[in-house]
Amino acid sequence: MCGLKVDHARDERQLWGEYDFGLFRLRGSLGESWENNSETNNLSLTRTASTYFNLSKPSWSALLSSSYALSGQGQEPSQQSLTFTNALSIAYRPTGFLTMEPGLSLRQEWDQSTGLKTDTPSAGFALVCSPYRDLQFAGRASYARGLSEDPLKEISSVNTAATLNWKIGKSFLGEQFLTFQVEYKNELQTNSINKSQPNLTGLIHMEDGRLLKNVGSKD
Repeated sequence: MCGLKVDHARDERQLWGEYDFGLFRLRGSLGESWENNSETNNLSLTRTASTYFNLSKPSWSALLSSSYALSGQGQEPSQQSLTFTNALSIAYRPTGFLTMEPGLSLRQEWDQSTGLKTDTPSAGFALVCSPYRDLQFAGRASYARGLSEDPLKEISSVNTAATLNWKIGKSFLGEQFLTFQVEYKNELQTNSINKSQPNLTGLIHMEDGRLLKNVGSKD
């Protein structure tokens, strides 16, 4: 936004495996990523492990996930934080053109330097509707609340978005799509004297085959 450029060297590794038991699928993964800021010479290291349990039926599906992450500056334990996240999401399809997706999650974080714990429960709901073959509407809303022993991490956030995708035809490059999107975000720090700063953004873009062109955006 201010025109400054910072060089970040980044490396990422991931190992995963998945097995289909017929009734359900089970997937596990291990990952490691690091990023080095060339100006400050700070090394950010993150190690992750996660499991996914997916159950699928003709009219609904459920995904239960659990993940562990250890992240921080360098490999010193005092500069790292430990995070556990458990989530459950369900997709229900009452008709062929309508999908409803509620979800719940709980994120628990321990700051190794202070020993303080932060719990962040969140809930969300998404709706996808395709009443016509060339038209799709998608909406989502989520709320999260930080409950922490550290007053500075007592944060509530609201996020909503609505998207309209319209297939307008074909060209020699492929199918053409026009997308309208409106998104609202608001974050409030409970123990801060500063007022919340809501953010409303709008975006219109056109996709022509493999070429994506921004037509306009507004904040």
